Amino acid sequence: MTVVAIIVLVVIVIAMAALLVIVVKSFGQSAQRSVAPESPLPQRPAPLVTDFHVKGDTARTLFAVPLGDAPAGDHLTDLLCANAVEYVRTKKADGLPLDGIHHIEVSAMRGDDPEVVCTIDLPDPGELPDPRLNILVELEHDPIAHVASVVADTTVSTTPSAAETLEPVAEFIELSAPTEAHLRSIGLDPAEMSLDDLVVGLLRVSGYEVSVGRTGFSLSSDEKASIYGLRRTGQNTVLAVIEHEAGSYPELDEHIFSEFAVSVAQTNPDVAILVTDKYGPYAMYEREKRDNRLVFITRERLQAFVDSFGIT
Repeated sequence: MTVVAIIVLVVIVIAMAALLVIVVKSFGQSAQRSVAPESPLPQRPAPLVTDFHVKGDTARTLFAVPLGDAPAGDHLTDLLCANAVEYVRTKKADGLPLDGIHHIEVSAMRGDDPEVVCTIDLPDPGELPDPRLNILVELEHDPIAHVASVVADTTVSTTPSAAETLEPVAEFIELSAPTEAHLRSIGLDPAEMSLDDLVVGLLRVSGYEVSVGRTGFSLSSDEKASIYGLRRTGQNTVLAVIEHEAGSYPELDEHIFSEFAVSVAQTNPDVAILVTDKYGPYAMYEREKRDNRLVFITRERLQAFVDSFGIT
């Protein structure tokens, strides 16, 4: 065998050995990923980033989050700061060099103008602090699973007269500081929210996957209903939201509840929730007793429903 042939053979053997090492390592990593348990806790949605750039020793992150008229409170500030760190972490994973970064500046929207909410000083240049899981990951509390506490009250408010004007949701619902902060983080201004905004927003920040529409489920009444499908930890829930329209009768007609119950019987979800800012007739309690999948959140129950989310 010539010297050249020996050299070629050695090179081939080395190349095959290197390839084998790479394949084994790759297989081991893939196997590790496949068996690594996923977090059982639903993730909260991250605020939308509309601008990111690095200037000098500072990474600047701008969120599409409405601050409203009041100063940003502690809850919203903590929420935005935690998410800004994680956004920069994704940029680092994508190859952004952080060696010269000492600070992360976090901004949100005050009307049409950006406003700095906080500045994070990194422990060391390019070193990001640990994720704040208590803020970024939803806790085990499931408001739908605990909705029985909302429907336990068997009393109902006195039905208002047909001429009575109902206050909009943004005026009569009270939000805790953490709840307001999380709603703002997904771009919702509580001062201008509709019932639909409120309900869908609460579900999203509580880790629910919300999809528009539900196959086979409909309400054929004159009331305009928004239908959603909800999923979280394997539970299949259908949601209908009916908003009061100015000038319409302030109590939801009993036949709406009947239609809702029929659709539930046909589609067989785990839970079915109807939310309205109208008042409810007493007959709705009888329907809830007959089918424990049915949950009716009418105006007199709406504040308790919001409170039951227990957002911190």
